[in-house]
Amino acid sequence: MKVRSGGLNRLALLFLASVVLLFDAVVIGRHIGLIALPGEMNAADLARSGAAAYIEQAVGALDPGSEAVLVAATWGQMLKSARTVEDVGRLLAAGAGEVAQAAEAHRTAAARERLAKILADDPRVGAYNRDTPAYILVTPHGSDSGVQDRQGALSADTVALIEQDPIIARSAEAIELTVSAGRVSFEPGDPALQVRALSAEVEALQAALATARMEAGLVEMEGPGVVIAAYDAPQAWSFQEIVHERDVGSILNAVFSAGALGAQVGGERIVATSSVRCIGPVVLVNQRPVAVNPVTVVAIGDPDRIEQSLKPIAVEFARVGKLLEVRRESLVRIEAYRRVGA
Repeated sequence: MKVRSGGLNRLALLFLASVVLLFDAVVIGRHIGLIALPGEMNAADLARSGAAAYIEQAVGALDPGSEAVLVAATWGQMLKSARTVEDVGRLLAAGAGEVAQAAEAHRTAAARERLAKILADDPRVGAYNRDTPAYILVTPHGSDSGVQDRQGALSADTVALIEQDPIIARSAEAIELTVSAGRVSFEPGDPALQVRALSAEVEALQAALATARMEAGLVEMEGPGVVIAAYDAPQAWSFQEIVHERDVGSILNAVFSAGALGAQVGGERIVATSSVRCIGPVVLVNQRPVAVNPVTVVAIGDPDRIEQSLKPIAVEFARVGKLLEVRRESLVRIEAYRRVGA
């Protein structure tokens, strides 16, 4: 049989077109995730693999033997059957939430069990037999715990054990309990007692916040201290004869090493992020120019200790003609920190 060359060409073109169409179909199918080449993972496979790794990592952080480990394993099996990326995301979100809840429940249960054991060993708890039950609130903070015991049902040693116990500190929620007739109950008890204990907890937190704000320099401060004036040498012209950022830094290091509670330079409060820089004859503190010759530093603290700490700097100043004056005051006041740009 003979085949004309024209017909052969048409067959070749048809075959080539079929190959091109097939190749395009494979490329498109691979792009949208319907086809995967041998050994290649599609988007759903990658999502399942990432979710499995996340679950495995989460299980490693859980307490062995807790229900949360079983919950994580269950969701891990469910993820294997997810067919799309969306299914993987939905299952992972739901599973992570349930694992977190189970982990929190386990930590709280472990904390209660530990707390019950500590209280059982306290003879003061067994002897407590007043008409009004004692309401106790234990507030975990992650590394330690706070204890509110207004009726004094617990011994000081027991309170210290509870405050320092790492298992109790990891509880996911505060633990309420009552002591009555020598018995411990984890029921909340009298609401009035709860209110008093919670009010005490709020007061303690407010006091801690006030202390933190003071230490961070966010509030004004006053108390005994010193006023320091750093002068350039008369008719100063050389670098050593002028008060520079290095000198101000040395003064600040000295006063804080001497226990100063707070300090300011030229009216600018010094905090952990403060900067002291010189640009020519200008001294910038917290990126704001301050008055020079003298540069004035006010520090609150023990005047004796602060003055003593500054003596070596005063000697160094005098060696190059500069002057450091220290005036002790029974009451000085320093401003709150002003944010840069405020």
